[in-house]
Amino acid sequence: MASRLAACEACRKSKVACDHKRPACTRCASNERAGICIYRTTPFKRKRAESATPSAQPSPSRVSPAQAPPLFARKNPYPNPGFLGSSSHVAIFNQISPETYHTSDNAHASEPDMATIMHSQVAGENLLMIQGADVLRQLLNTFPLAAMKDFVMFWLETGANMSLAEPFVEKCTENMTRLFTSFSQEDNWHLAYAQRLTQNSRMPLEIRTTADISDFSAQFLDQNFRWESLGIFLCAVSRATIAISFFPPLYKTEKDQFTLRKLSTSLSDLALDIALSLDCLNDLQLVLQYENFIIHTHVDGDQSFHSWSRLGNVVSSMFALGYHENVEKSKPPIPNFLAELRKTAWAITYSADKNVAIFLGRPPRMSKRFCHFQLPLNPPDSMISATNAWDRHTTWNEDTPFCYRAGIRWAALCSALKEDVLELLRDRQRENFNQKASAVREKAAVQWEKLPSKFKLSSTLKECSADAFKRDMLASIRLDQLHVIFLLHLSFIDSLTEPDPTIIDVSDQMLGLVIETILLRDQLVFSGTSVIWKIAHYGLPAAGIILLSMLKQSHTLTEARTSRSKTLMNLGIFVAQVQVGSMVRRGDPNYALISKATQTIERFLDSVHRDGAHIPAPPPSHPVENGEWDTFFSQDLCDFETVFWDNLADHPSLLASDHALPSI
Repeated sequence: MASRLAACEACRKSKVACDHKRPACTRCASNERAGICIYRTTPFKRKRAESATPSAQPSPSRVSPAQAPPLFARKNPYPNPGFLGSSSHVAIFNQISPETYHTSDNAHASEPDMATIMHSQVAGENLLMIQGADVLRQLLNTFPLAAMKDFVMFWLETGANMSLAEPFVEKCTENMTRLFTSFSQEDNWHLAYAQRLTQNSRMPLEIRTTADISDFSAQFLDQNFRWESLGIFLCAVSRATIAISFFPPLYKTEKDQFTLRKLSTSLSDLALDIALSLDCLNDLQLVLQYENFIIHTHVDGDQSFHSWSRLGNVVSSMFALGYHENVEKSKPPIPNFLAELRKTAWAITYSADKNVAIFLGRPPRMSKRFCHFQLPLNPPDSMISATNAWDRHTTWNEDTPFCYRAGIRWAALCSALKEDVLELLRDRQRENFNQKASAVREKAAVQWEKLPSKFKLSSTLKECSADAFKRDMLASIRLDQLHVIFLLHLSFIDSLTEPDPTIIDVSDQMLGLVIETILLRDQLVFSGTSVIWKIAHYGLPAAGIILLSMLKQSHTLTEARTSRSKTLMNLGIFVAQVQVGSMVRRGDPNYALISKATQTIERFLDSVHRDGAHIPAPPPSHPVENGEWDTFFSQDLCDFETVFWDNLADHPSLLASDHALPSI
């Protein structure tokens, strides 16, 4: 007698016949509802009556075993080792030929019970899945899915996107409404969807040499939708809430805006945690990891330990996947679109690692000594007449468009020079210090010269006639170039209290460009770095050097440097913009850093105006010999965070102002 088969949920609710095909029945597939063709795990089990009201929703902590999705055993109960290099034990044992030893039939007789091992491993994954299902239900019950899809599409229409996930954001967004077009009326519909997502996330992403990006994407869209796909969509929702302050279908108040951002970020975290718990590393998971890290820099702040640790996880996955090796020599060969994606992932992670390390004054995690330096958008070999690897990297195709990958390529080139400068800052007593510093300076000049002219900001940002995306990219490219020069000159300074005219000039240029991005932020579209990051990473160090030079009464101004009144005006604009709350407000993650710097700058400007536009001189009782100045600052020349501004605020020159500073 044939066993009885259950209909899928969609056919059962519609009370129509189902042919029971997997993963989607014929009726659902023909009606373009394959994404929601879900089969219940216990279709013929009678539900027990609940004492609670029918509308009550069980919390994930109280879900009974009958309600919870079943545990699915892994095909391989042991951890996925990932990439194993030439120094690993595997490389040694691979040299031992199988013919040199003999195995007996009883070799595995003493192994422990695999069912027990797999059950204990999957139990934690099941708990994560229930938590993810609960947040999924909360999000979709609070905010309409169709509106969230329109919200993300509206954000994409502005020209913005996510740097690494750009090829997949629109596809994942469109598939969301197909996946959730009709909800089951049962209390645990969210568990059924979570089960389906988990099943799909266990499937490896197959790579065929002849595949294109559409073939690759089909493995995680429609009925193959995964937690990674959902996570990318949710990252886009979170990013859109940061860029768009008013969207009536979803929110009209800051409270609702924050609620949507919090829920979408929480579910994105859970989607990533579930995917990682399955121990199935793949390209899509790495993309989600990076974009989730960027979300946390906005939600938790650039100084947050959570953001810092998530970047470390991205680096760990990068190494585990082996993408620090030459991806173009992968075996078997991979299609070109995937090679570009992996090179982009490496370049953007490498760049983020260097910039965050400099910003926080911490050691970088990635070193180009142990990586194959690879960049996206490499020109054809026929165009390159280079004598060394660096010449090949700095050669551009003149037809390179304004796109995220172009910005990533430039940022990685600058980050490589920043790594060299970090080594100079680490040990400046070496005999060949000047020679290495000159080599970095020459490389910086050459790579700027070889950059296509269309990527160079040749006028003020206001006078630039490019569109919003291009203008933001032009500003980011120029700031990265100035930052390399800034760090290089910083390496020559024995003390922060002795800035030379060259670094003051570079600081003026950096601060001026950051102020322009602040004033024109409504006319710029995110091209890789936010305005807040530009302020924290470029603007504050530049402002700190300028204040130090003025407090030191260093009047060695060059003709190339802007006038002192222009500099004072830029500092005043920065203070005013922070005070009115147009960039950062109390409670925002980066408020502490920016507000502390703002208070110090404001105190300095007050002292200048009070003394008749003269640079304030320290009181006679507080001499400013170098030894005295040095006590106010740490020995880390890259430290321009909160402690730097605390110390600067306590300088005697700024203590004369006894009136209370207005709250910011």
